[in-house]
Amino acid sequence: MKSAIGNRITLSKKDKETIVKISGTIESWMNHALLGWVMMWTAMGLYVAYYIFTGKAVTENMFYFFITYLAFWAFFEIKAVYSWLFRVFGYELIKITPTYVFVKRSLFGFGKSGRYDRENIKELKKVEISRKSVNGAFNKSFWVMGNEQIQFESLGKTHGFGMHLEEADRNELLVFLRRVMKKK
Repeated sequence: MKSAIGNRITLSKKDKETIVKISGTIESWMNHALLGWVMMWTAMGLYVAYYIFTGKAVTENMFYFFITYLAFWAFFEIKAVYSWLFRVFGYELIKITPTYVFVKRSLFGFGKSGRYDRENIKELKKVEISRKSVNGAFNKSFWVMGNEQIQFESLGKTHGFGMHLEEADRNELLVFLRRVMKKK
């Protein structure tokens, strides 16, 4: 059986397994804005690298400053490229078996999968974010890899999934997952 919730969530059942796939796609204007930002960030870093390695007027202090700058630039370059690639090719995969729940963020089929014993999983619930929270407002930005909408607790740690889901899709998915988790 295959079905869907909204445009981004695909549900399927096979034998005693339930698989939920949440696409990482965003609206095309957001995707183009993120790609433009990545391209400009890349060009800026490459220009600085070109300048310091070919520039004759680079003093030793300038060299150290620009190398430090490039270290920070590289960190955010990797984050930005990963975010854009996930938005185009990535998805979240939730697999529910009779004994375990697997949660994975997948990009090109690769990603670390978390395995949680169903007996240790406490209530699935929506993530409550304070309207006054700066971190909450930042996480809602489409370029951020975060903003999980559903969470559960397992062995004292909180785990989330369902990045940037619309409220209606989140609520429908939550009802579906609670129903599946009650069955053995």
